[in-house]
Amino acid sequence: MKKLLLILLLIALTGKLFAQAVPPFDQYKFDAANVYMAADSLVLQTANYLLSTPIDQNEPIRLKAGHFVMQWVEGTPEYSFSLEQNAIRYLSDDDVDMMLLYVTSMAKYALIAHSNDPKANTINGIKVLLAYVNNPANNVKMDKGLKKLSDENNKGNLERFLNL
Repeated sequence: MKKLLLILLLIALTGKLFAQAVPPFDQYKFDAANVYMAADSLVLQTANYLLSTPIDQNEPIRLKAGHFVMQWVEGTPEYSFSLEQNAIRYLSDDDVDMMLLYVTSMAKYALIAHSNDPKANTINGIKVLLAYVNNPANNVKMDKGLKKLSDENNKGNLERFLNL
């Protein structure tokens, strides 16, 4: 009986620890410029969460987290982003997860580097995204477009390849 109680306690604690790994992004409402700036650290925390968990894990939470980052990117007055068509065309058109990861990667780079340069955010965001997709633990299926981006990045030609 003691073993059963110990096992149940460990399961409960483990579940609690994993639940705490998800940032409290759903408590934020973007309704003023100062709210966007106050959310910077939470956006970075959410980006780190998304870019450190496999793409097929906690899908509903990942979509909500990606939506949170997307809202921030669309409205932050402090940073500038550009969804470059030359980069987007190498991402799967119907893959919402990949688009959210692309935007999340740009946001992460911008926040870490304090970069307001849309070109730098795009190039380095793609590099952050490629580090994620090239990690087998993240369970990303590499299609032709991602493979091409990865190959050009490995050759050091990413910026020239994307005409940025």
